[in-house]
Amino acid sequence: MWMKNRRSDFWDRIVNSNFEEEDWLENFRMSKETFQLMCFKLNDFLKPSENAVRQPLSVEKKVAIALYKLASCAEYRVVASLFGVHKSSVHNCVYDVCIAIIEVLGPSYLKMPSVVEAIALAESVEKVTGMVQIFGAIDGTHIPILPPTNGYRDFVNRKGWPSIVMQGIVDCNYLFRDITVKHPGSVHDATVLKDSNIFKQSKDKLPYHCRIISDCSIQLMLAGDPAYPLLPWLLKGYTGALTPEEESFNTYLSSARICVENAFGRLKARWRVLLKRADINYKFMPSIVHSCVILHNIIETSKDNFNPCWLRSVNEVNIERPQPRQVTVTRAEPQAKDIREVLKNYMYNNYPLRQSSVQNYVRHTV
Repeated sequence: MWMKNRRSDFWDRIVNSNFEEEDWLENFRMSKETFQLMCFKLNDFLKPSENAVRQPLSVEKKVAIALYKLASCAEYRVVASLFGVHKSSVHNCVYDVCIAIIEVLGPSYLKMPSVVEAIALAESVEKVTGMVQIFGAIDGTHIPILPPTNGYRDFVNRKGWPSIVMQGIVDCNYLFRDITVKHPGSVHDATVLKDSNIFKQSKDKLPYHCRIISDCSIQLMLAGDPAYPLLPWLLKGYTGALTPEEESFNTYLSSARICVENAFGRLKARWRVLLKRADINYKFMPSIVHSCVILHNIIETSKDNFNPCWLRSVNEVNIERPQPRQVTVTRAEPQAKDIREVLKNYMYNNYPLRQSSVQNYVRHTV
């Protein structure tokens, strides 16, 4: 069967023979050791058919093509030229590898912590911020997409650009513990939460352990921003005209919540396909996001180096295409209000009052 002769010098010679550790990190966002371990785990899912007519791609090359596409956000044709394959092969590699990552690696690398793990995470947060019973943080971010012609407006967010919404729960180690990614950009964060499995099955999915503070039973919680409702397991700050105690509480809570914003930044810095609008069908973008999150957790768990310079692109894009600001949600369960009051008083009695940097700046410039 006739097929075009393509050069694969980049993979066959340069990568496999000449790449140093920093080259692996720059091109594939992980060390060679992590790459090889991942290929080993995905081998049974991705190994070529024995009845292939043409010379099949190796598992390693399939994974490398997919990772390069996710890390660079280069067009299919560019990746194809670099690896010496047809652009349809790049498309197939990206789809096959992402599905393999989700099905094979997802159950081990993207899961809620056990009660023991959650208690340890909450203790770590308390040591750094003073906030008690916070084992993680929740937030949403928008991922740019190529929207469909029909229904285009549904995907346009409050800042005027088409996206899908990703909700993430992150611990203090920058590991994602749960994600929801299925809603178009016009949907509010609170609606995404209400439609997520973590909300519908909170009693089964969330680790449960109580601590008594001032005669109040306080369970393990997530820290959220004003876009979310105040729930017994979801703690957010005060809004409106604030007392010094409330402002201080908000500042401490923000310190506990910053991990989710940092994790989003590291995720997008590594996998630029989530940062720029990619030539990938919008229907498959949730799987792209899902697989990138799993890859992020694998890399963070493996302690592979993260280059801070990668964050420059994230900051530049956030200026050119800012993330939508969400409308404050005032819904609050009475029990959750009582818990927040107890924690506010606990922080006031045990830690010095703090002012938010924004409020402090305003006071000194007015």
